[in-house]
Amino acid sequence: MPEPGFGEPDGAKVIGQWGDVRIEVAPHDAVTVGAALAIVGVFTREAAGNGPGGGLKHLDTALNGALLRLRSDGIFGAAPGELLTLTAVSPPIQAHDVIAVGLGDPDAFTPAGLRLAVSAAAQEAIRLAAPSAAFAPSLLDSGIDRTLLPGAESAMLGGLIDALATRSHDVALSCWIFCAGAEHLDAVAAAFRDALLTLDRR
Repeated sequence: MPEPGFGEPDGAKVIGQWGDVRIEVAPHDAVTVGAALAIVGVFTREAAGNGPGGGLKHLDTALNGALLRLRSDGIFGAAPGELLTLTAVSPPIQAHDVIAVGLGDPDAFTPAGLRLAVSAAAQEAIRLAAPSAAFAPSLLDSGIDRTLLPGAESAMLGGLIDALATRSHDVALSCWIFCAGAEHLDAVAAAFRDALLTLDRR
């Protein structure tokens, strides 16, 4: 496993490697991250009942309200592991495609559910032959209480590793990015590194 350090010039931090896939944490959201595929976690509703904030709101605005409109219209229910793919999206979104992955009811949030969602999204990224993919969990943006977040980094890494373990052939994916707010980047990167070391020892 490579030594932790800075990745790309945009401030991304490399936290390690799993097989042929480099894993990074970057101070971006699903709009600004420079990956071929941007993935965002979406609950059936926001926990506080007053709409999303942060990166999730940024993405919905960039899509002219389409993401939350598709959810409210029932086209995308955001059930656990449900996927909605938006192809050939336009600037300011940097990715070529966007996937929304359902996280279910926020009142029922658990790290185990998050792991399943990341696994489903990563399997789709592999199927689409994306060379790079980024996952923005949108937990705080959706109003999830911070006290429920311990174990989230391990769950997300576990989901990615679960998906990589199911591949039956070489895949295009070479870089996976977990998005985090710039103000929490150091703490999140440290938590991911600790989680990856623990998983690597198993």
